[in-house]
Amino acid sequence: MLKYFTNQTRINMHFACEYPNVCPICGDKISPNHLSDYFNEHDNLVSVFFVCPSCGKTFMGDYTFDKNNQTKNINTTYYLLNFIESLPKIPNKIHFDECIETLSNNFYEIYNQAHASEIYGLNQLSGIGYRKSLEFLIKDYCIHYNPNDKDKIERMNLSQVITEYVSSDKIKNLSKASAWIGNDETHYIRKFQDKDINDLKRFISSTVAFITYELTSDEAETFVNS
Repeated sequence: MLKYFTNQTRINMHFACEYPNVCPICGDKISPNHLSDYFNEHDNLVSVFFVCPSCGKTFMGDYTFDKNNQTKNINTTYYLLNFIESLPKIPNKIHFDECIETLSNNFYEIYNQAHASEIYGLNQLSGIGYRKSLEFLIKDYCIHYNPNDKDKIERMNLSQVITEYVSSDKIKNLSKASAWIGNDETHYIRKFQDKDINDLKRFISSTVAFITYELTSDEAETFVNS
């Protein structure tokens, strides 16, 4: 739904745009309140400052301005603005099943830092972070089932841990594929040109799902036997 307003610093500059419907800070669906706006004529950019009625925080919406893009409302001509993005960008944390976050809190923290870097546009670093989160997940998973080998598992490289300690073929294949793609994110030359960070995230997500299934099954078995 278009909103109409007159720029506060330029006379007879009338704008129309759609307001953001999600707060970038709290993530709630909203109808924000317009506080002020600024027209950057040099960059053909209009910044509108809002306050979120849900969390009370202020944020900004950036719009592109094109003098040839106009619309009329009653007897007034408005410049129609195109939305670019809301700022600041605050990445919402990705949560996993409680058993995963208990098993490997380091995985949870590192994965979310990698996710945040991706939201902030630091794409050259995101894959490295996802690869590191995988190593913590797999090693903590293997230590969980082999507590007496904790020191050994911690010192081994990831591929050795997967080969020696992961018994499930599903988890073994998924974690191995994730590690291969993750290694590509750290190297100068990519070995797997047809795979990228999205495949890495898919494989890690599936690895998490199978580990969750296994841990939950163990919990149910313990409950039944007790």
